[in-house]
Amino acid sequence: MAALVLSIGVAMGLASPAPAAPPAAAAAEALARGDARHSEFDYDAARREYEQAVALEPGGYDARARLAHVLNDLGGERPAAARPLFEESLRLSDALVRDAPERAEGHYWRAASLANLMTFRSGPEKVKASREIEAAALRATELDPCLAPAYAALAITYRELAGVGGLVRALASAALGGLPRGSMEDAEGLLRAAVALDPRDPFARYELARTLETRGRREEAIAELERSLGLPDREARDRRNRVEATARLARLRAAGTANGAGERRARRGVEDP
Repeated sequence: MAALVLSIGVAMGLASPAPAAPPAAAAAEALARGDARHSEFDYDAARREYEQAVALEPGGYDARARLAHVLNDLGGERPAAARPLFEESLRLSDALVRDAPERAEGHYWRAASLANLMTFRSGPEKVKASREIEAAALRATELDPCLAPAYAALAITYRELAGVGGLVRALASAALGGLPRGSMEDAEGLLRAAVALDPRDPFARYELARTLETRGRREEAIAELERSLGLPDREARDRRNRVEATARLARLRAAGTANGAGERRARRGVEDP
């Protein structure tokens, strides 16, 4: 009778549960689900999947890098709750740099997290953070010369610092070790490198347009805004930028129309007797 019960149990699949997937395989599955949710801009679901992957394989590099990424995305979407999200991303990035200093992604996400935290820093903290952003982004480009976002991160830092006056720079140098020396020209060159490496990234093209506008190159800025708006969104920030880019494009076009009308009136005035 016992043999009969055992044979029935085996036939029904009740003799023993199916073996669980190894942690590494289960982590890879969670990572794939997270990537799918991230591509749909479902950042909360992506975060849960990446956190599960990290829990299954705490030393896994890719899962921690993806988690740092989505935390930055969530911070951008939720300004009121952004600071702890960016700080958690920075902690993850620091761990990635410590565990695998030869890999570029950790250095890049460290630069990105520090840049996102700048708004929460005091003046002296911003000076220190700007140097750390520069160092991390430069290291990322050295380790992976094709990592386009690292060029953009460095460019934006240079652009934002380019307008700092000489007195402030002198004070920062004397008391705080100085600011990065990158110029607006450097910012443009770095963004052009990012666009060349990844021509279909709307973020890099939008930031290039902003830089060109700041440099007084209206027609070139218009062209880059048009290209940026013609590309599909990759991140939620692209959707936010699309609203601003549309308004910026309209403003630049209107300025061009007004300038053209003024020039025509001026020419008529010269030609009229």
